[in-house]
Amino acid sequence: MSGGPYNRGMAPHPLSWIGQLALPRLTLLLNHIVSSEPVATAKLQAHAGRTIDIRWDSSFSPSLPGLLARVLPTGKGQPSPWRFVITPAGLFEAVEPPVSPDNTDTTVTTPNGLTITVRLADPLTMARQALRGERPEVNIEGDAALAEVASWMMKNLRWDIQDDIARLMGTAPAEMLRTVGESIKQSLQRWRPQSGTRPGSPR
Repeated sequence: MSGGPYNRGMAPHPLSWIGQLALPRLTLLLNHIVSSEPVATAKLQAHAGRTIDIRWDSSFSPSLPGLLARVLPTGKGQPSPWRFVITPAGLFEAVEPPVSPDNTDTTVTTPNGLTITVRLADPLTMARQALRGERPEVNIEGDAALAEVASWMMKNLRWDIQDDIARLMGTAPAEMLRTVGESIKQSLQRWRPQSGTRPGSPR
């Protein structure tokens, strides 16, 4: 995934490195879980070609020494968005999100897709929030039927991949991703589309 333009005074949120280094591996783990449950793949097959975007909203922007600031990709101080396309086999493919023509928005939202925006604090604050049982704020927009499938998957599939993530990236990033995942799960279970939102295809 692209890290965005270079910036001489800011470093990216640590989750941006998780995306760049580990998104392919995370996608493999995700598909391993989904493929083990035929009901999950069948639910996703009904939405083949649609996208699920995970966007990150963060004001985290620490200063770095000059040399590091010149070599580290930063974007806008937040991780690059993740886009997953649902395949005809009922699995996920990670793809590069298209940038809007005027470059004022991070990604272009696709029709009948689902967009999940996670508000990230700085890592220290996120650690303190986790100790208090608090989780990042999550905003959900898009297709109600696809959101229902995502909610069902978060609730019913066994997501015991934290050890795999820890071996890949370390304990702290794994715990950070676990906290984000729990926040997304809770938000999907509570979310209801706004009045006038057109429902998606039948499940």
